[in-house]
Order: sequence, then structure tokens, then C-alpha cells
Amino acid sequence: MDKHPQNWFYWLNRNAPAAGIIVTVVIALGSAGWALHTWQKSNASLDISGQVSIGGDVTQVGGDLIITGDPLDQKTIGHLNSLLDRYRADLDQRDIELADKEALIAQLKATLELAQKIAAGGDDKLASRARALLADLGSGSLGAALLPNLRALIQDYEQGPIKDLVQLHMGEGALTYYGDPQAALAAYRRAHALDPENIVAINSIGLLELLFGSLKAAEDAFRQVLDLGRFQDDQGAMAVGYGNLGNVAFKQGDLDAAVDYHNQALALDKELGSKEGMATQYGNLGNVAEMRGDLDTAVEYYNQALALDKELGSKEGMATQYGNLGNVAFKQGDLDAAVEYYNQALALDKELGRKEGMVLGYANLGLVAFKRGDLLEARQFWVQARGLFAEMGAQPAVAQFDQLLADLEPTAGP
Repeated sequence: MDKHPQNWFYWLNRNAPAAGIIVTVVIALGSAGWALHTWQKSNASLDISGQVSIGGDVTQVGGDLIITGDPLDQKTIGHLNSLLDRYRADLDQRDIELADKEALIAQLKATLELAQKIAAGGDDKLASRARALLADLGSGSLGAALLPNLRALIQDYEQGPIKDLVQLHMGEGALTYYGDPQAALAAYRRAHALDPENIVAINSIGLLELLFGSLKAAEDAFRQVLDLGRFQDDQGAMAVGYGNLGNVAFKQGDLDAAVDYHNQALALDKELGSKEGMATQYGNLGNVAEMRGDLDTAVEYYNQALALDKELGSKEGMATQYGNLGNVAFKQGDLDAAVEYYNQALALDKELGRKEGMVLGYANLGLVAFKRGDLLEARQFWVQARGLFAEMGAQPAVAQFDQLLADLEPTAGP
């Protein structure tokens, strides 16, 4: 999992010049970059490639869901798939690894399937709760429509089978993961308390603790993932544990440990034939090499990740690696190459509709223009970045860019 802020933010903080307007630009962009990172991590959602299909045994009659026993009921299947499509479309806009998207989709899918079973059960109150939940699948806001009835079902299901109650909590965690990460953390903790060996719940706790900056709590969770993976002989879980421990070590500044963890994850991903995992770890190793100033090695790793992302058809991954390669080219003083890479990343992010990626592309292109002394072009790029921040509701970043542009005005002209 590559969960670090974009590398241009690190560069700005390490290399900010110490004179005049450049200082103002660098400070403002550094702050805006951090505002973007914290905003997108607290508001993000998911995506998964391919069609997720859910079989159904209910149908909607007169506004009420009635159990029919017919697994081919197309209306109900359409409602369920429609909801997952909305969920997928929401997640597609966010900065999240494919493996996490798949996990969250799977959690929601399993929860909805469980709701169908409960709706068909003999307990009238639980069945009524489950039917109310399923009735909201066809329309309305994803979280606002589903969460109240899901939480009501959970409350009434406290005496139900532990396995099912765990799944309901996991579904709540999936629905709130980005819109309300604190609620998601609480949901996953409840699932973990009921099922102490639930690797997915523990890993989700670790990712959320990492999001909140609680590095020790995140490390403890990822070590549990690794230990359980070893105990259960689950190499995939072990690879996830090692990779995330590498991310914690990176944030702690222990780059030697980060490299060791990422290499262990990479070795397991190679054994498993997981190209997605391999691409992630090559990107992580590139981040470490770049942080160390070993730019040639960083380029090698980023290109390896890029090749795998191309093979997988992962446009998000490709955009990330083009951005990383642009950052290295910028540091090496090859501004033409930096512009080419940044434009390739920006084109992919535009195609995907990823505002978080687009805003970084415009900010990076503005830096190149500024470096070249073309302050008018720099201003134009930063105005575009500022506009995207405003669309995303990232007000701290908007304020920083407003200040940046105001300071640039006397020099760059109208």
C-alpha cells in the first residue's frame, strides 16, 4: 500500500529556497499539498474493476420488499448492482489501492447478501429491519440511505449469531470508511472484538490508525496481521502485513526497516504472482530511494511499477508512477522530461476524473513554470489547481492558494 503524500510535497519541504517570492510560493504550496493529503484521506472512497454481481431472492412489490424465493429476480439484482455501481463510482474518484477497493466492495456485498437472508428469516422485527435496508438500495444517497437502517438492524441483531453480527459491523465499516473514518474505526473495532482473528478487520483498523497518524497503534495492528498470516499460512495476509509495516517505518523515518519490509512483501507477492502487489511494492521502494536521494534507483523502481501497471491496465497506477517520474526529473533538473511525465499523469487523471490527481498535476506543472521563470504560466496552472481544490471542498488548501496567488500577483501580472 502506497499511502504517502505525493513526493512533490516532500521535495518542497526539503528544498525550499530561502529568498523572496520563491519562499512564499514554496511555503504556500507545501501547506496546500498537506491540506490535499489530509483532505483526500478523510473523504476518500473506492473502486473495483469488473462487474460485481449479487444474486437475489427478494422482489419489490408496492414499495415493500417481499421474499419470493426466486434467485433470478432481476429487479432486486438490479437494485443491488445499482448500489454497488454507485459505491464503485464513488470509490473510483479516490486515492486508494486496488486491493483495498476490492476488500471494501466485498464487505458491502457480503453484508447485503446477509441482509437478504435476514429478511427471509422467521424473526419479524429483524426481517422488517432487513427489508427496510434493502428497500433503500434503489435510490438516494448511498451512505444516508443505508446507514440508519443498517445500524438499526445491528442494534436489534445483538443476540444473533456472532459471525453474522461481525459481518454487519464490517459492512458499516465499509460504508463509512471515507465519509466518516472515525465511525469506520469504531465499527471495525467492534468486529475485531467479536472475532479477534479477523484479519480484514485488523488490517482496516491499522489503515485507519495510520490515516489518523497513530503510528504505534497502526504498527501493532499490522503486526497482528502478519502474525495471523503466519499462523494461518496465508501468504497474501503476510504480504499485506509486511507492506503496511514498511509504510509505518517510512513515516517513522526508519528507511532501512522500510526497505526490508517492502522487500519481504515483494518476495511474497512474486511467489503469489500478484502483479498488483508487486507494482505497489516497487512504487514504495521507489519512494524510499527517492527520499534517500538515490534518484537513479528510484527511477528503476518507478519504471518497474509503471510496466506492471500498464500490463494490468491500471490507469491510476500509471498516473501515480508518471507523477513520481516527473518528480525525479524535476529534481534532476530535466524540466522538459518533468513536464512530459506530469502531462502524461494529468491526462490519465482527467480521463479517470480523479480531481486529487489532477490538482497535483497542475501544481507540479506550475512549479516547473515557476522554475523556468514563466510566472504567468505558473499562475495559470495554480489557478486551475485552486479551482479544483474549491470543487473538492478543501478549504484550507484554497486559502493557501489564494495567498500564494495574491503574493504572486505583483510579479506575474494580471
